[in-house]
Amino acid sequence: MNNTNLQVRVLTGTPVEMIHKAFTDAFSEYEVKLDMPLEKLVEMMKTRDLNPNYSVGCFDGEKLVGFILTGYRETDGQKVCYDGGTGVLKAYQRKGIGEMMLKELLQLLKGKGVSSFVLEVLENNTPAINLYEKYGFAKTRKLECFEIEKEKLRPVPDRGFGISVVNPAKTVENEERYCLFTPTWQNEIRSVTNVRENYSLVTLSCTSRVLCYGYVHKTKGDIPQIGILEEWKNWGLEAHLIVELAKHAVSEKLVVLNVEEKNYLGESLRNLGFTNPVNQWEMILEKFK
Repeated sequence: MNNTNLQVRVLTGTPVEMIHKAFTDAFSEYEVKLDMPLEKLVEMMKTRDLNPNYSVGCFDGEKLVGFILTGYRETDGQKVCYDGGTGVLKAYQRKGIGEMMLKELLQLLKGKGVSSFVLEVLENNTPAINLYEKYGFAKTRKLECFEIEKEKLRPVPDRGFGISVVNPAKTVENEERYCLFTPTWQNEIRSVTNVRENYSLVTLSCTSRVLCYGYVHKTKGDIPQIGILEEWKNWGLEAHLIVELAKHAVSEKLVVLNVEEKNYLGESLRNLGFTNPVNQWEMILEKFK
């Protein structure tokens, strides 16, 4: 393979089936096992606002051999982008294609007036971290990922909480009062409401006052957000909430991704028996060269 035959261009108009084929190959040996049939990739793209007009691919002729799938949102009047997935086909890895694509993407985003670009990278992926730092990304926080087999959840006694389940999920009134930390892109409320039909919202209340809430993906068991009123921390509400959330997911396990390190939620999940198999760095670029 000769790199001079490769071309990086925007993914506008690229069939999602072609992207899926490349995605499957690129992540077939990824450290974290990914189950990504076509319908799940389509859902992920919708959930995270992955936009082909802000994404790039590397092509060998008409063959897609690498990609950076980029999310785009406007937040407080600012154009913000997110790396929703970077991959290169196994046969084309270690050829500098990742850097080729990143360099072209950053120029594309700069031209579109994007103010910041955020991504997550596994904490032990030193080559990727070094590449991102080379192009001006800075580590902002460490993120912990948790999971538990549902059969290992311990039963909890009934404490008389009011339990409400909303399908499809909706936003929680005064949500900021419950926030334990700023959610990452894929866990923002917009990511939930983009596909609200796939999530359930569970709340625990006392005398009609909502004390805590959680969202759960009904098939995957992902929990993108858990929120608790400050004065109700350390009362064991998390155990009740997790047990209720588990009832509304058909998966065999529950997964909580991207919990800010040293946060109350992480400590609570450990106490409930969740394991912490991997961690990630959140990195942000705020000045495009």
